Amino acid sequence: DRTSTTRPASSLSAALSPGDGKSTTSANLAIILAASGQRVVLVDGDLRRPMVASIFGLVEGVGLTDVLSGRADFDDVAQPVGVDGNLRVLGAGKLPPNPSEVLGSTRMRDLLARLATDATVIIDAPPLLPVTDAAVLAHNADGAMVVASVGRTTIETLGKAIHNLDRAGA
Repeated sequence: DRTSTTRPASSLSAALSPGDGKSTTSANLAIILAASGQRVVLVDGDLRRPMVASIFGLVEGVGLTDVLSGRADFDDVAQPVGVDGNLRVLGAGKLPPNPSEVLGSTRMRDLLARLATDATVIIDAPPLLPVTDAAVLAHNADGAMVVASVGRTTIETLGKAIHNLDRAGA
């Protein structure tokens, strides 16, 4: 488990289905880690239905896709949250027509690696089952956290999601 070291890491939060609470879970995990003194970057990697900026009440419409396309620098669009400066949030930005390709790009992999050199990176990913985006992102993360709903998620559904992560090399 590469995430058990003291070095910063990147992890992915993905739900099985829409509405399972992955964005709330990602946001709360980022807040808790930042409050404990860790430097944290929360990235909205859901380029289909982004929620992170709205959860924090931040400026929407600029973010990850702008950084990946070279229209903006990370430092210019990542928004600080909290008074201690430990948490920075990178919204999704303008939604592209090809989210899986954008998230699986070399630029995305390089950005995550760069951010993880001095912060714990949490990526709020799209749901695992309807699209491949989360599995693509998980391949470049140090770990994945799967969010499921009690009383709604079946063992078969969870098994399919884990299988998708395994196939992606997550």
